[in-house]
Amino acid sequence: MNWIDRRKQKARRRLARAMGTALVAALALLIAIGLLLPREHDSTSSALLGRTPETIWRVLTDVDGMPLWRSDVSAVERLPDLLGKPVWREIGRGGARILEVSVAEPPRRLVIQSAAEGEPRLPRRTFELVSVSGGTQLIVTERAASRNPLTRVLVRLRVPRPAIERLLKDLTQRFGMNRRQVAVQPGLTRDSNTPGGQTP
Repeated sequence: MNWIDRRKQKARRRLARAMGTALVAALALLIAIGLLLPREHDSTSSALLGRTPETIWRVLTDVDGMPLWRSDVSAVERLPDLLGKPVWREIGRGGARILEVSVAEPPRRLVIQSAAEGEPRLPRRTFELVSVSGGTQLIVTERAASRNPLTRVLVRLRVPRPAIERLLKDLTQRFGMNRRQVAVQPGLTRDSNTPGGQTP
């Protein structure tokens, strides 16, 4: 190896070390910023669906039918209502979790959150259905808590949350494959403001 090749090799090594140092410094900066951010955060995505709010509401509140269109849910087990609110166990890619309806204002606003030992927990999803020309604008907001400081930074940078994006994609495909009106399913269409009462 002549001196020119050795010089080029040294230059490449210096460049690699500089890039590695810059990457470590950037990662350390992101972690430091993340540690200063609150653990709880909101993520929001939306989709325009060519259906009425009432039709979309019936699909969102059909607990037994969720495994038929949600790619992240393989089975659902209904549990006894808690204070008049529907409760169920979802089994999917991330394991099993217990969910409950905390707010139901048909067909405009639905809030579903995790529950453990009868206590509400995060994450919590809020569905807002807005009637627009040509269908319904469905806005999904998820409030979650993250221990990972990098995740907190990515959320603030509006990096899409895969879970929300997957849900909206599944819902879009659900209506694309089946254009029949979804039948009303009992059990999850109760108004949380009127415990035990059926939604009109």
